Amino acid sequence: MKRTAIGIAATGLAAALAMSACGSDEEPTDEEPTSEEATAEETTDEAAPETAEEDKAVPELLDFTATTVDGEEFEGASLVGDPTVLWFWEHDCPICQSQGPAVADLYDEFGDRIDIVGVSGAGIYAASSADDREGFVEQTGTGDAFHIEDQDYELRNAFGIVSQSTFVVLDGEGEVVESGSLSEDDLNDAVEDLV
Repeated sequence: MKRTAIGIAATGLAAALAMSACGSDEEPTDEEPTSEEATAEETTDEAAPETAEEDKAVPELLDFTATTVDGEEFEGASLVGDPTVLWFWEHDCPICQSQGPAVADLYDEFGDRIDIVGVSGAGIYAASSADDREGFVEQTGTGDAFHIEDQDYELRNAFGIVSQSTFVVLDGEGEVVESGSLSEDDLNDAVEDLV
């Protein structure tokens, strides 16, 4: 009998401890989500912005991959969402060289609100080397901007570029809003309209 009483007491104590470890046996109300529901809601809320970013349509003109003058990979899709200035240059083009300070000033003024991308061609005499392109970036003082390679002129053809020293200004959706051999004032005006 003594053993039975001890056994019943031990069983009751174990049941009480198990119940307190599992929490209350009250059903959650509609106002209090279960921990599984709360976790699911938090996960959904956190994932929503990433999904919205991924769902942004990439315009055909920006659907490209290139290599930077420094040898890194560059995705045109990374430009979606921000106004962008593309500067098509050749390392041995005197006009392009003279535009460097204007591009550097543009970066100083708007670089935190727009993307500026130099697009390097093969050179007027199709003899551009990596040293030539790096030297151009250094000489023009435009190293803060991205500079990508377009040795086969694939990007130039896509954007309809027929001469060096051409600027293309894109809005945040990747639509061309201005294109040509723009003066510094015209370039600044085009960018100011977008920021």
